[in-house]
Amino acid sequence: MTLKRLHQLLRVTSHLLDQAAADAHRTQLHPLSTNIERIGRALIEVLDVQRQIHIAHPELRPRSLAAPARERDAILLFARCMAEALELEERGETQAAIATYEWFLGNSRSLSRRAIAQAQIRRLSSSAVPAR
Repeated sequence: MTLKRLHQLLRVTSHLLDQAAADAHRTQLHPLSTNIERIGRALIEVLDVQRQIHIAHPELRPRSLAAPARERDAILLFARCMAEALELEERGETQAAIATYEWFLGNSRSLSRRAIAQAQIRRLSSSAVPAR
Protein backbone atom coordinates (compact mmCIF):
# COMPACT_ATOMS: atom_id res chain seq x y z
CA MET A 1 0.00 0.00 0.00
CA THR A 2 1.23 3.48 -0.79
CA LEU A 3 0.78 6.62 1.26
CA LYS A 4 -1.32 8.05 -1.55
CA ARG A 5 -3.67 5.04 -1.39
CA LEU A 6 -3.93 5.34 2.40
CA HIS A 7 -4.74 9.03 1.98
CA GLN A 8 -7.51 8.22 -0.50
CA LEU A 9 -9.00 5.62 1.83
CA LEU A 10 -8.95 8.06 4.75
CA ARG A 11 -10.71 10.72 2.68
CA VAL A 12 -13.48 8.28 1.85
CA THR A 13 -13.59 7.14 5.48
CA SER A 14 -13.96 10.69 6.83
CA HIS A 15 -16.77 11.38 4.39
CA LEU A 16 -18.54 8.14 5.33
CA LEU A 17 -18.16 8.81 9.06
CA ASP A 18 -19.60 12.29 8.63
CA GLN A 19 -22.54 10.81 6.74
CA ALA A 20 -22.93 8.04 9.33
CA ALA A 21 -23.23 10.60 12.12
CA ALA A 22 -25.91 12.46 10.19
CA ASP A 23 -27.77 9.21 9.45
CA ALA A 24 -27.51 8.03 13.07
CA HIS A 25 -29.12 11.30 14.12
CA ARG A 26 -31.86 11.09 11.47
CA THR A 27 -32.69 7.47 12.30
CA GLN A 28 -32.56 8.13 16.06
CA LEU A 29 -30.30 5.10 16.60
CA HIS A 30 -30.30 4.67 20.38
CA PRO A 31 -28.40 5.44 22.47
CA LEU A 32 -28.20 8.41 20.12
CA SER A 33 -25.66 10.62 21.86
CA THR A 34 -23.38 7.69 22.66
CA ASN A 35 -23.43 6.52 19.05
CA ILE A 36 -22.84 10.02 17.71
CA GLU A 37 -19.98 10.51 20.17
CA ARG A 38 -18.37 7.24 19.05
CA ILE A 39 -18.65 8.22 15.40
CA GLY A 40 -17.29 11.69 16.22
CA ARG A 41 -14.28 10.22 18.03
CA ALA A 42 -13.58 7.95 15.05
CA LEU A 43 -13.78 10.95 12.72
CA ILE A 44 -11.34 12.89 14.89
CA GLU A 45 -8.85 10.01 14.77
CA VAL A 46 -9.11 9.74 10.97
CA LEU A 47 -8.66 13.50 10.57
CA ASP A 48 -5.56 13.40 12.77
CA VAL A 49 -3.96 10.77 10.53
CA GLN A 50 -4.90 12.82 7.46
CA ARG A 51 -3.28 15.88 9.02
CA GLN A 52 -0.07 13.92 9.61
CA ILE A 53 -0.06 12.82 5.97
CA HIS A 54 -0.59 16.43 4.80
CA ILE A 55 2.31 17.64 6.95
CA ALA A 56 4.64 14.95 5.61
CA HIS A 57 3.38 15.17 2.02
CA PRO A 58 1.72 18.53 1.25
CA GLU A 59 1.18 17.45 -2.34
CA LEU A 60 -1.49 15.04 -1.07
CA ARG A 61 -3.67 17.83 0.30
CA PRO A 62 -7.03 17.71 -1.49
CA ARG A 63 -7.47 19.91 -4.54
CA SER A 64 -10.36 22.39 -4.51
CA LEU A 65 -12.56 20.28 -6.78
CA ALA A 66 -12.11 17.10 -4.73
CA ALA A 67 -12.51 18.73 -1.32
CA PRO A 68 -13.33 22.44 -1.23
CA ALA A 69 -11.34 24.37 1.36
CA ARG A 70 -14.57 25.52 3.00
CA GLU A 71 -15.76 21.93 3.53
CA ARG A 72 -12.35 20.78 4.74
CA ASP A 73 -12.23 23.70 7.18
CA ALA A 74 -15.76 22.93 8.38
CA ILE A 75 -14.84 19.31 9.09
CA LEU A 76 -11.68 20.35 10.93
CA LEU A 77 -13.60 22.94 12.96
CA PHE A 78 -16.12 20.29 13.96
CA ALA A 79 -13.39 17.82 14.87
CA ARG A 80 -11.55 20.37 16.99
CA CYS A 81 -14.70 21.48 18.81
CA MET A 82 -15.78 17.89 19.39
CA ALA A 83 -12.34 16.95 20.73
CA GLU A 84 -12.25 19.98 23.02
CA ALA A 85 -15.77 19.39 24.33
CA LEU A 86 -15.09 15.70 24.97
CA GLU A 87 -11.89 16.59 26.82
CA LEU A 88 -13.75 19.14 28.94
CA GLU A 89 -16.48 16.62 29.68
CA GLU A 90 -13.92 14.01 30.75
CA ARG A 91 -12.47 16.56 33.21
CA GLY A 92 -15.96 17.17 34.63
CA GLU A 93 -16.30 20.63 33.07
CA THR A 94 -19.77 20.04 31.66
CA GLN A 95 -20.77 23.70 31.32
CA ALA A 96 -17.56 24.48 29.43
CA ALA A 97 -18.23 21.52 27.11
CA ILE A 98 -21.75 22.83 26.48
CA ALA A 99 -20.33 26.29 25.77
CA THR A 100 -17.94 24.77 23.22
CA TYR A 101 -20.82 23.11 21.37
CA GLU A 102 -22.85 26.34 21.56
CA TRP A 103 -19.92 28.26 20.06
CA PHE A 104 -19.81 25.69 17.27
CA LEU A 105 -23.55 26.17 16.61
CA GLY A 106 -22.93 29.87 16.16
CA ASN A 107 -20.10 29.27 13.71
CA SER A 108 -21.29 26.38 11.53
CA ARG A 109 -23.77 26.12 8.72
CA SER A 110 -23.58 22.33 8.37
CA LEU A 111 -26.99 20.96 9.34
CA SER A 112 -25.69 17.47 10.11
CA ARG A 113 -22.83 18.72 12.28
CA ARG A 114 -25.10 21.24 14.01
CA ALA A 115 -27.53 18.39 14.77
CA ILE A 116 -24.69 16.41 16.34
CA ALA A 117 -23.67 19.41 18.47
CA GLN A 118 -27.30 19.95 19.54
CA ALA A 119 -27.62 16.28 20.52
CA GLN A 120 -24.45 16.57 22.58
CA ILE A 121 -25.78 19.72 24.31
CA ARG A 122 -29.03 17.92 25.16
CA ARG A 123 -27.11 14.92 26.50
CA LEU A 124 -24.79 17.08 28.59
CA SER A 125 -27.64 19.28 29.83
CA SER A 126 -29.65 16.29 30.99
CA SER A 127 -26.69 14.87 32.90
CA ALA A 128 -25.43 18.17 34.32
CA VAL A 129 -25.73 18.53 38.06
CA PRO A 130 -27.08 21.99 38.95
CA ALA A 131 -24.68 24.16 40.94
CA ARG A 132 -25.79 25.17 44.43
